[in-house]
Amino acid sequence: MSSQSAVPSPVRLVAMAASATLVGIGLGRFAYAALLPGVIQRGWLSEADAGYVGAANLLGYLVGAVLAGRVGRRWGATPVIRLSALLVAVGFAASAWPGPVWWFSLWRFVAGVTGALLMVLAPSLIAGHLPESMRKRGTTWIFTGVGVGVLFSATLVPLLIDSGLMLAWLGLALACLPPIWVLWRRWPPVAAANPHDQGPGRGAGLLLGVVYVAYLLDAVGFVPHTVFWVDYLERQRGFSHWAGALQWAVFAVGAVSGPFLAGALARRLGWHRTLITALTLKGTGVLLPMLVPGLAAVTASSFLVGAMIPTMVSGVMGRTAELVPPRLATQAWGRATALFAVGQAIAAYALAALYARPGGGPLIFQIGGVVLLAAALLMALSGVAARRAEGR
Repeated sequence: MSSQSAVPSPVRLVAMAASATLVGIGLGRFAYAALLPGVIQRGWLSEADAGYVGAANLLGYLVGAVLAGRVGRRWGATPVIRLSALLVAVGFAASAWPGPVWWFSLWRFVAGVTGALLMVLAPSLIAGHLPESMRKRGTTWIFTGVGVGVLFSATLVPLLIDSGLMLAWLGLALACLPPIWVLWRRWPPVAAANPHDQGPGRGAGLLLGVVYVAYLLDAVGFVPHTVFWVDYLERQRGFSHWAGALQWAVFAVGAVSGPFLAGALARRLGWHRTLITALTLKGTGVLLPMLVPGLAAVTASSFLVGAMIPTMVSGVMGRTAELVPPRLATQAWGRATALFAVGQAIAAYALAALYARPGGGPLIFQIGGVVLLAAALLMALSGVAARRAEGR
């Protein structure tokens, strides 16, 4: 078999990676936010326990991101990707009855670990096999799976939850099966490591470090909307169950459109300026409903934050690939994902504690927005410093 015949078509490659992000992040990560109000209102978990169960998912994501490269090398990327997707579905099914807090925390932790493995291994493996002519566009399209999964959970969960939480959990488990079938197709081989590859130079290394820090800060600003947004709207802003679900659907529409927006921005502005733009828009979106009253501000916030999540992910993946040799791109992307996981795990536990206090709802969104705008400023200053250094 020739090396060319061993590699699926570019369209199929993107579909496979998008299926991985759909299961691991779109469903495995974000569906819990749509379930959260029902879990609390029906007494399966208290408000504080539900927040900590959500944080267990983020802790698992940290563990998975740190171990992804090692696990992929030891057992092979393809088996790890397939098993991880299966475990996401198993975790949904295992949560389909009221159990103790540790039981829900265990399966949300497993979903976090497997989600990180899917997020690190699948996109980097596929991106390396895309033709150069469509690599920038294809890299962003990989993350449409995130938005599709969020949109699916936003429409499926409200329909099922009225018939019982058990049905909602089982419905999510069944929703994982079609993308898992796609993941069972033949994957391309992993490219061999080049022992002569060197790390980035000093200037590129500093820029890479700034990207890492900005992505860590992005994780802090990412937590309020992705864990607490629907619950905040329903229980603190007076939205009905269906109105809260509709805002999550708007968030999902933004997440579906985000990769296409990211591709357009990257082709016109480059990855560095795309990241600055995404962080600025995301920070503005998080702060907007805290500063401006009314439904329009809430809806704009849902869409903007949803759209900027895959824009940031594809932007960081693209920017790290620009700053390191090709054979080190997976390693750099894994490190960025691990730092993101550190930021979101710490922020989730800290913000869950703040959220449970009186007045904590608006406060966590204010914190998230300010942190995101600070990250945008940091990225902008690093670009200015790099241009001045090149001019010397």
